[in-house]
Amino acid sequence: MSLFARPQGLIGLVAGFLVWSSAFLVLYGVHALGCAWGWEARALGPTSALRLALVVVWALHVVVLAWLALATRRALPAARRVPEPTPALLARATLVLTLAALVATLWTGLPVVAYPLCA
Repeated sequence: MSLFARPQGLIGLVAGFLVWSSAFLVLYGVHALGCAWGWEARALGPTSALRLALVVVWALHVVVLAWLALATRRALPAARRVPEPTPALLARATLVLTLAALVATLWTGLPVVAYPLCA
């Protein structure tokens, strides 16, 4: 199995929410460190260094989840050709859970762009 293959089985079911939890932890960690180290006061272009770092972290996680959802969606027709119903059901459940994790990541990362950071 290559690094870029679609996660299968039980790992596939939880892969999206593993990425979501990574986004949640990394965003909180970078936010805490950035506020403690004064990144909010450093300007990088039209925004602060802290906001830019948080947006980059958030965007990377969203891209990974979008890729995961797309890879899972592409695998659905192959799962339907298998005579047993389990692979098709597992592929559909994986897609739904990955899309839910993508929506959750978009929602939990939204304060990065919407609110003041180190209040």
